[in-house]
Amino acid sequence: MKPGKVCIFSDERSVHTRRWVEGLRSLGMPVELITLIKEQKYDIGGISLGSSSKFSYPMEIGRLRSIVKKIKPAIFHAHHASSYGFLASFVNHPVKVLSVWGYDVVSFPYKSIVNRFMIKRALNRADYITATSAYLKKAVMKLNKNIKDIEVIPFGIDIDLFEYREREPADEIIIGIVKSLRPNYGIDILIRAFARLKSRYGNIRLKIAGRGESEPDYKNLVRELGIEGSVEFLGFVDHSYLSELLSTFDIFVMPSIEESFGVAALEASATGLPVVASRVGGVPEVIEDNITGLLVESKNVEELTAMLDKLIGDPRLRLEMGRAGRKFVEEKYVWSNNLLSMKSLYEKILAGGGI
Repeated sequence: MKPGKVCIFSDERSVHTRRWVEGLRSLGMPVELITLIKEQKYDIGGISLGSSSKFSYPMEIGRLRSIVKKIKPAIFHAHHASSYGFLASFVNHPVKVLSVWGYDVVSFPYKSIVNRFMIKRALNRADYITATSAYLKKAVMKLNKNIKDIEVIPFGIDIDLFEYREREPADEIIIGIVKSLRPNYGIDILIRAFARLKSRYGNIRLKIAGRGESEPDYKNLVRELGIEGSVEFLGFVDHSYLSELLSTFDIFVMPSIEESFGVAALEASATGLPVVASRVGGVPEVIEDNITGLLVESKNVEELTAMLDKLIGDPRLRLEMGRAGRKFVEEKYVWSNNLLSMKSLYEKILAGGGI
Protein backbone atom coordinates (compact mmCIF):
# COMPACT_ATOMS: atom_id res chain seq x y z
CA MET A 1 0.00 0.00 0.00
CA LYS A 2 1.05 3.59 -0.57
CA PRO A 3 1.53 5.61 2.61
CA GLY A 4 -0.42 8.81 3.02
CA LYS A 5 1.15 12.17 3.66
CA VAL A 6 4.14 12.14 5.99
CA CYS A 7 4.99 15.14 8.14
CA ILE A 8 8.67 15.34 9.09
CA PHE A 9 9.48 17.56 12.06
CA SER A 10 13.20 18.28 11.93
CA ASP A 11 15.88 20.95 11.47
CA GLU A 12 15.87 22.04 7.82
CA ARG A 13 19.41 23.41 8.21
CA SER A 14 20.76 19.89 8.72
CA VAL A 15 21.90 18.07 5.59
CA HIS A 16 20.52 14.89 7.16
CA THR A 17 17.03 16.39 7.30
CA ARG A 18 17.19 17.66 3.74
CA ARG A 19 18.37 14.30 2.45
CA TRP A 20 15.50 12.48 4.13
CA VAL A 21 12.87 14.91 2.91
CA GLU A 22 14.15 15.18 -0.66
CA GLY A 23 14.93 11.46 -0.84
CA LEU A 24 11.46 10.37 0.25
CA ARG A 25 9.89 12.87 -2.12
CA SER A 26 11.95 11.38 -4.94
CA LEU A 27 10.17 8.08 -4.25
CA GLY A 28 6.85 9.79 -4.90
CA MET A 29 5.90 10.22 -1.26
CA PRO A 30 4.03 13.38 -0.21
CA VAL A 31 6.26 14.81 2.51
CA GLU A 32 5.65 18.03 4.46
CA LEU A 33 8.46 19.49 6.57
CA ILE A 34 8.03 21.51 9.75
CA THR A 35 11.19 23.15 11.09
CA LEU A 36 11.85 25.44 14.03
CA ILE A 37 14.26 27.72 12.19
CA LYS A 38 14.60 28.49 8.48
CA GLU A 39 17.48 29.87 6.47
CA GLN A 40 16.78 30.80 2.86
CA LYS A 41 19.83 28.98 1.46
CA TYR A 42 18.50 25.69 2.83
CA ASP A 43 14.87 26.18 1.79
CA ILE A 44 13.22 22.94 0.67
CA GLY A 45 9.67 24.12 1.20
CA GLY A 46 9.41 23.62 4.93
CA ILE A 47 7.04 25.39 7.31
CA SER A 48 8.90 27.36 9.98
CA LEU A 49 7.73 27.83 13.55
CA GLY A 50 10.04 30.82 13.77
CA SER A 51 11.90 29.90 16.94
CA SER A 52 15.23 31.68 17.35
CA SER A 53 16.50 29.85 20.44
CA LYS A 54 15.86 26.72 22.47
CA PHE A 55 14.39 28.85 25.25
CA SER A 56 11.49 29.78 23.00
CA TYR A 57 10.73 26.21 21.89
CA PRO A 58 7.99 25.53 24.51
CA MET A 59 6.05 28.57 23.27
CA GLU A 60 5.79 26.92 19.85
CA ILE A 61 3.87 23.85 21.05
CA GLY A 62 0.47 25.37 20.34
CA ARG A 63 1.44 26.42 16.82
CA LEU A 64 3.01 23.04 16.14
CA ARG A 65 -0.19 21.29 17.18
CA SER A 66 -2.22 23.61 14.95
CA ILE A 67 -0.02 23.02 11.89
CA VAL A 68 -0.06 19.24 12.30
CA LYS A 69 -3.84 19.32 12.69
CA LYS A 70 -4.12 21.36 9.49
CA ILE A 71 -1.74 19.13 7.49
CA LYS A 72 -3.49 15.95 8.70
CA PRO A 73 -0.54 13.63 7.98
CA ALA A 74 -0.89 9.87 8.12
CA ILE A 75 2.47 9.79 9.96
CA PHE A 76 4.09 12.43 12.15
CA HIS A 77 7.84 11.77 12.19
CA ALA A 78 10.18 13.75 14.47
CA HIS A 79 13.97 13.60 14.16
CA HIS A 80 16.37 14.10 17.09
CA ALA A 81 14.94 13.33 20.52
CA SER A 82 16.41 16.17 22.57
CA SER A 83 14.67 19.00 20.72
CA TYR A 84 12.21 18.06 18.00
CA GLY A 85 11.35 14.74 19.62
CA PHE A 86 10.61 16.40 22.95
CA LEU A 87 8.32 19.00 21.36
CA ALA A 88 6.67 16.26 19.29
CA SER A 89 5.75 14.50 22.54
CA PHE A 90 3.16 17.24 23.16
CA VAL A 91 1.42 16.64 19.83
CA ASN A 92 -1.51 14.25 19.84
CA HIS A 93 -1.30 12.10 16.73
CA PRO A 94 -2.23 8.43 16.22
CA VAL A 95 1.02 7.50 14.44
CA LYS A 96 4.18 9.11 15.79
CA VAL A 97 7.67 8.04 14.72
CA LEU A 98 10.86 9.26 16.40
CA SER A 99 14.35 8.94 14.92
CA VAL A 100 17.28 9.25 17.31
CA TRP A 101 20.48 10.65 15.86
CA GLY A 102 23.23 10.08 18.41
CA TYR A 103 24.10 12.82 20.88
CA ASP A 104 20.43 13.03 21.85
CA VAL A 105 20.45 9.57 23.45
CA VAL A 106 24.17 8.95 24.05
CA SER A 107 25.30 12.09 25.90
CA PHE A 108 22.47 14.60 26.34
CA PRO A 109 20.36 12.55 28.83
CA TYR A 110 23.27 12.13 31.22
CA LYS A 111 24.07 15.83 31.61
CA SER A 112 21.15 16.64 33.93
CA ILE A 113 17.95 15.30 35.44
CA VAL A 114 15.96 17.69 33.24
CA ASN A 115 17.66 16.37 30.11
CA ARG A 116 16.93 12.80 31.11
CA PHE A 117 13.26 13.68 31.67
CA MET A 118 13.06 15.29 28.21
CA ILE A 119 14.53 12.27 26.43
CA LYS A 120 12.47 9.74 28.34
CA ARG A 121 9.30 11.68 27.55
CA ALA A 122 10.24 11.88 23.86
CA LEU A 123 10.87 8.13 23.72
CA ASN A 124 7.79 7.16 25.73
CA ARG A 125 5.42 9.30 23.66
CA ALA A 126 6.61 7.87 20.33
CA ASP A 127 4.76 4.92 18.80
CA TYR A 128 7.76 3.81 16.74
CA ILE A 129 11.47 4.53 17.02
CA THR A 130 14.27 4.31 14.46
CA ALA A 131 18.03 4.51 14.96
CA THR A 132 20.92 4.76 12.51
CA SER A 133 23.00 2.03 14.19
CA ALA A 134 22.80 -0.99 16.48
CA TYR A 135 24.83 1.04 18.96
CA LEU A 136 22.11 3.71 19.11
CA LYS A 137 19.44 1.04 19.45
CA LYS A 138 21.22 -0.19 22.58
CA ALA A 139 21.49 3.40 23.84
CA VAL A 140 17.70 3.79 23.57
CA MET A 141 17.10 0.49 25.36
CA LYS A 142 19.47 1.59 28.12
CA LEU A 143 17.25 4.61 28.71
CA ASN A 144 14.08 2.53 28.66
CA LYS A 145 14.43 -1.24 28.86
CA ASN A 146 10.74 -1.65 27.98
CA ILE A 147 11.30 -0.31 24.47
CA LYS A 148 12.10 -3.29 22.27
CA ASP A 149 10.82 -2.53 18.78
CA ILE A 150 13.44 -0.20 17.35
CA GLU A 151 14.13 -0.25 13.63
CA VAL A 152 17.77 0.23 12.61
CA ILE A 153 17.86 2.22 9.37
CA PRO A 154 21.35 3.55 8.57
CA PHE A 155 21.99 6.98 7.14
CA GLY A 156 23.87 5.70 4.14
CA ILE A 157 25.78 7.05 1.17
CA ASP A 158 24.59 8.27 -2.20
CA ILE A 159 27.34 6.51 -4.11
CA ASP A 160 26.55 8.51 -7.25
CA LEU A 161 27.76 11.62 -5.41
CA PHE A 162 30.97 10.05 -4.12
CA GLU A 163 33.22 9.12 -7.00
CA TYR A 164 35.53 6.18 -6.38
CA ARG A 165 39.16 6.83 -7.25
CA GLU A 166 42.20 4.63 -6.78
CA ARG A 167 45.08 6.75 -5.47
CA GLU A 168 48.42 6.15 -7.12
CA PRO A 169 51.59 6.51 -5.01
CA ALA A 170 52.43 10.22 -4.89
CA ASP A 171 55.32 12.38 -3.76
CA GLU A 172 53.13 13.92 -1.06
CA ILE A 173 50.67 12.05 1.16
CA ILE A 174 47.62 13.95 2.38
CA ILE A 175 46.04 12.93 5.69
CA GLY A 176 42.59 14.45 6.13
CA ILE A 177 39.61 14.83 8.42
CA VAL A 178 36.19 16.42 7.92
CA LYS A 179 34.48 17.05 11.25
CA SER A 180 33.12 19.78 13.47
CA LEU A 181 36.01 21.20 15.46
CA ARG A 182 34.77 20.15 18.88
CA PRO A 183 36.50 18.26 21.73
CA ASN A 184 34.49 15.06 21.29
CA TYR A 185 36.05 14.40 17.87
CA GLY A 186 39.63 14.09 19.15
CA ILE A 187 41.26 16.35 16.57
CA ASP A 188 43.92 17.38 19.09
CA ILE A 189 44.93 13.70 19.26
CA LEU A 190 45.31 13.66 15.48
CA ILE A 191 47.40 16.84 15.50
CA ARG A 192 49.76 15.37 18.10
CA ALA A 193 50.06 12.11 16.17
CA PHE A 194 50.74 14.01 12.95
CA ALA A 195 53.48 16.06 14.65
CA ARG A 196 55.26 12.84 15.61
CA LEU A 197 54.98 11.52 12.08
CA LYS A 198 56.16 14.80 10.58
CA SER A 199 59.49 14.32 12.31
CA ARG A 200 59.88 11.06 10.35
CA TYR A 201 58.31 11.96 7.00
CA GLY A 202 58.94 15.15 5.09
CA ASN A 203 56.26 14.41 2.49
CA ILE A 204 53.07 14.39 4.57
CA ARG A 205 50.44 17.08 5.07
CA LEU A 206 47.36 17.33 7.29
CA LYS A 207 44.11 18.93 6.08
CA ILE A 208 41.42 19.71 8.66
CA ALA A 209 37.98 20.67 7.32
CA GLY A 210 35.26 22.04 9.57
CA ARG A 211 34.36 24.79 12.00
CA GLY A 212 33.72 24.71 15.73
CA GLU A 213 34.41 26.04 19.17
CA SER A 214 37.81 24.35 19.46
CA GLU A 215 39.29 25.80 16.27
CA PRO A 216 41.44 28.44 18.09
CA ASP A 217 42.77 25.76 20.46
CA TYR A 218 43.73 23.48 17.60
CA LYS A 219 45.47 26.27 15.71
CA ASN A 220 47.41 27.18 18.86
CA LEU A 221 48.41 23.53 19.29
CA VAL A 222 49.69 23.42 15.71
CA ARG A 223 51.81 26.50 16.39
CA GLU A 224 53.13 25.08 19.67
CA LEU A 225 54.18 21.88 17.89
CA GLY A 226 55.89 23.85 15.13
CA ILE A 227 54.00 22.23 12.25
CA GLU A 228 52.16 25.28 10.83
CA GLY A 229 53.67 24.78 7.38
CA SER A 230 52.27 21.26 7.11
CA VAL A 231 48.74 21.71 8.51
CA GLU A 232 45.91 23.42 6.65
CA PHE A 233 42.59 24.46 8.21
CA LEU A 234 40.04 24.49 5.41
CA GLY A 235 37.03 25.85 7.30
CA PHE A 236 33.46 24.77 6.60
CA VAL A 237 33.00 22.60 3.51
CA ASP A 238 29.52 22.33 2.04
CA HIS A 239 28.34 18.76 1.57
CA SER A 240 28.06 19.31 -2.19
CA TYR A 241 31.86 19.77 -2.37
CA LEU A 242 32.73 16.94 0.01
CA SER A 243 33.47 14.30 -2.61
CA GLU A 244 35.81 16.68 -4.41
CA LEU A 245 37.68 17.37 -1.17
CA LEU A 246 37.94 13.69 -0.23
CA SER A 247 39.46 12.98 -3.64
CA THR A 248 42.49 15.05 -2.57
CA PHE A 249 43.14 12.88 0.53
CA ASP A 250 45.20 9.69 0.71
CA ILE A 251 44.18 8.67 4.26
CA PHE A 252 41.04 9.64 6.20
CA VAL A 253 41.16 9.89 9.99
CA MET A 254 38.32 9.93 12.52
CA PRO A 255 39.87 9.91 16.03
CA SER A 256 36.56 10.49 17.82
CA ILE A 257 36.14 10.20 21.56
CA GLU A 258 32.45 9.54 21.02
CA GLU A 259 30.66 8.71 17.79
CA SER A 260 27.15 7.35 17.42
CA PHE A 261 27.44 6.12 13.84
CA GLY A 262 30.24 7.39 11.61
CA VAL A 263 28.75 8.51 8.30
CA ALA A 264 31.96 10.48 7.62
CA ALA A 265 33.90 7.20 7.54
CA LEU A 266 31.43 5.73 5.03
CA GLU A 267 31.71 8.79 2.79
CA ALA A 268 35.50 8.42 2.84
CA SER A 269 35.29 4.69 2.11
CA ALA A 270 32.94 5.36 -0.80
CA THR A 271 35.66 7.42 -2.50
CA GLY A 272 38.27 4.69 -1.99
CA LEU A 273 40.03 6.03 1.11
CA PRO A 274 41.45 3.85 3.88
CA VAL A 275 40.13 5.02 7.24
CA VAL A 276 41.82 5.15 10.63
CA ALA A 277 39.26 5.67 13.39
CA SER A 278 38.60 5.22 17.09
CA ARG A 279 36.93 2.05 18.29
CA VAL A 280 33.99 3.87 19.88
CA GLY A 281 30.20 3.89 19.62
CA GLY A 282 28.88 2.82 16.23
CA VAL A 283 32.22 3.14 14.41
CA PRO A 284 32.97 -0.63 14.37
CA GLU A 285 29.72 -1.04 12.41
CA VAL A 286 31.00 1.11 9.54
CA ILE A 287 34.68 0.10 9.44
CA GLU A 288 35.86 -3.48 9.04
CA ASP A 289 39.07 -3.54 11.06
CA ASN A 290 42.13 -4.47 8.99
CA ILE A 291 39.94 -4.68 5.87
CA THR A 292 38.46 -1.25 5.09
CA GLY A 293 40.50 0.57 7.70
CA LEU A 294 42.23 0.41 11.06
CA LEU A 295 40.59 0.85 14.46
CA VAL A 296 42.45 2.32 17.42
CA GLU A 297 41.64 3.09 21.03
CA SER A 298 40.38 6.65 21.50
CA LYS A 299 42.68 9.27 23.03
CA ASN A 300 45.68 7.04 22.29
CA VAL A 301 48.26 9.17 20.46
CA GLU A 302 50.79 6.33 20.28
CA GLU A 303 48.41 3.85 18.65
CA LEU A 304 47.02 6.42 16.24
CA THR A 305 50.57 7.36 15.25
CA ALA A 306 51.49 3.71 14.69
CA MET A 307 48.45 2.98 12.48
CA LEU A 308 48.99 6.11 10.38
CA ASP A 309 52.65 5.17 10.07
CA LYS A 310 51.59 1.75 8.81
CA LEU A 311 49.45 3.25 6.05
CA ILE A 312 51.92 5.96 5.09
CA GLY A 313 54.59 3.35 4.48
CA ASP A 314 52.41 0.91 2.56
CA PRO A 315 50.71 2.31 -0.58
CA ARG A 316 49.46 -1.14 -1.56
CA LEU A 317 47.64 -1.52 1.77
CA ARG A 318 46.05 1.90 1.28
CA LEU A 319 44.85 0.82 -2.17
CA GLU A 320 43.47 -2.52 -0.94
CA MET A 321 41.61 -0.94 1.97
CA GLY A 322 40.18 1.72 -0.32
CA ARG A 323 38.84 -0.92 -2.70
CA ALA A 324 37.38 -2.94 0.17
CA GLY A 325 35.81 0.20 1.62
CA ARG A 326 33.95 1.04 -1.57
CA LYS A 327 32.68 -2.54 -1.83
CA PHE A 328 31.58 -2.48 1.82
CA VAL A 329 29.55 0.69 1.28
CA GLU A 330 27.96 -0.68 -1.89
CA GLU A 331 26.93 -3.88 -0.10
CA LYS A 332 25.59 -2.41 3.15
CA TYR A 333 25.15 1.36 3.15
CA VAL A 334 23.65 2.57 -0.13
CA TRP A 335 21.38 5.54 0.53
CA SER A 336 18.70 4.53 -1.97
CA ASN A 337 18.23 1.27 -0.05
CA ASN A 338 17.94 3.18 3.24
CA LEU A 339 15.21 5.33 1.72
CA LEU A 340 13.33 2.23 0.62
CA SER A 341 13.67 0.83 4.15
CA MET A 342 12.08 3.95 5.62
CA LYS A 343 9.29 3.89 3.03
CA SER A 344 8.72 0.21 3.80
CA LEU A 345 8.52 0.99 7.52
CA TYR A 346 5.87 3.64 6.89
CA GLU A 347 3.85 1.20 4.78
CA LYS A 348 4.13 -1.52 7.40
CA ILE A 349 3.03 0.82 10.17
CA LEU A 350 -0.01 2.04 8.25
CA ALA A 351 -0.92 -1.53 7.35
CA GLY A 352 -1.07 -2.27 11.09
CA GLY A 353 2.00 -4.46 11.17
CA GLY A 354 4.22 -2.25 13.32
CA ILE A 355 7.95 -2.64 13.33
